[in-house]
Amino acid sequence: MGFLDDLFSESKYLNKEKQPKEAVKTAASAAVQPLQPMRAATGSEPDFPVPFGYKCNWLCVKSDSPIDVIRKLGLKNFEPSNWDKGIEMAYNGYRFISPVLNGYVLVVNYGMALLTLAPELLDESAKKFPELQYFSTHRVSEYHAWVKYVDGEMVRGYGWCGCDGEVLLNKGALTPEEERLGFLNLITSSADDPEKVQLPTEDHVLEIAAAWGIDPGFSGSDYPKTLGYICR
Repeated sequence: MGFLDDLFSESKYLNKEKQPKEAVKTAASAAVQPLQPMRAATGSEPDFPVPFGYKCNWLCVKSDSPIDVIRKLGLKNFEPSNWDKGIEMAYNGYRFISPVLNGYVLVVNYGMALLTLAPELLDESAKKFPELQYFSTHRVSEYHAWVKYVDGEMVRGYGWCGCDGEVLLNKGALTPEEERLGFLNLITSSADDPEKVQLPTEDHVLEIAAAWGIDPGFSGSDYPKTLGYICR
């Protein structure tokens, strides 16, 4: 049993029976398409950002408007939500679109394992923004990925699936931020001796996310109380 079976056997987007990879890819694609109207209760009181990141996936895009991000990604039926309720719902199948944070907008729960299952969705989304970053981490399957696009082109991409012992992607030179964080000895090929290299962890994902743009842990941040949006 490979990573795809493990990860998606309990997904709300698929039946619990094993699915062929094409069905999994279709489900991943559907996960970022507009869905039916949502009538979920959301928090209405502005609050401070709520930490997230573990067993999660998200986009970080250069933008000065969450509404513009929602429209460009084709998401619909959005409703205002505070961070507390928004992050909770993002961990339960919805998407939380953050307010603007230092020139970036976060889309929490954009699609787990898109780097593997539907990379064309990332490529298409990246063309709509001057900069787009994608992060995904799932500790049970040891799936960890980080990707950065500038002007629609992938300048750096890295992905590792520990369950399958496979380097999924290693494109572009290490960014200065990765070098500064000590990512120099991460495994770069499935043929590498795991005893002589470092294997990525979920902490690597959170660290590079913070270094590239927005810290999902919001450590030491002084952002004001705000509202974001929830989408199906």
